[in-house]
Amino acid sequence: MDSFTDQKFRGNPAGVCILTRDIPEETMQAIAMEMNLSETAFVRQDGLEHKLRWFTPTNEVDLCGHATLAAAHVMFREIGLKAMEIKFQTKSGMLVAKRSGDGIRLDFPIGNPQPAKLPEPIFDSLGISRDEIEAVLFCKAMNKFLVHLKDPGLVSRIEPNFGRMLEYKPEKLIGVIITAAGKNHDFISRFFAPWVGVNEDPVTGSSHTVLAPYWGKILGMTRMSAYQASKRGGEMTVELAEERVLLTGKAVTVFETEIGIE
Repeated sequence: MDSFTDQKFRGNPAGVCILTRDIPEETMQAIAMEMNLSETAFVRQDGLEHKLRWFTPTNEVDLCGHATLAAAHVMFREIGLKAMEIKFQTKSGMLVAKRSGDGIRLDFPIGNPQPAKLPEPIFDSLGISRDEIEAVLFCKAMNKFLVHLKDPGLVSRIEPNFGRMLEYKPEKLIGVIITAAGKNHDFISRFFAPWVGVNEDPVTGSSHTVLAPYWGKILGMTRMSAYQASKRGGEMTVELAEERVLLTGKAVTVFETEIGIE
């Protein structure tokens, strides 16, 4: 599936594997490595709920937006689930995906970033000056740095040195968000996550749970349009709802296949 887009070969590709029974974690990790996408989602129906797990090519993660959108798209469009919403049981708690006139709306926990200092290896890897940075924050809940840049044009021009970035070796870190005010959208961003085997994620739902409260305070808005300015590009609508962030986007099916594991 391609998520957060209505066009094939744009947005963020994700694998979705529908399970009829539980399989070992090692097998799920091997399948994710074989797919070699930023995320592969594994879904198994369990009564009225659905168990959902996400794997990068190198490890399991606790939350992934674009693969959740892809999983919901498969259940609604390919499997033919008639319900208006799907409840996914995940390591981040219960997540709800609901049909919407604008696509599929995901209900995620909010990530409130706090002011922080950017580690030197990460700062050096971005190849910019400190004068070009408006603010640096860190979201402990999502384990993500957020770097607000003064110049929106810089967001698309940055070419990180991922070798230098990986010289910072924290116990837990998912990635680094760079962001700026948008022209055709309320804000734009990119996301780098070499620590989990993904140098740049094309469109990242979970990073917008951090971006939404940050930009909501700056813009004085609770509903905003967002664009992730990777080479593939993708967009979504974000909405603040108390301690939750609602992400609405579309997805398209690219191809289907079967994998033999025995």
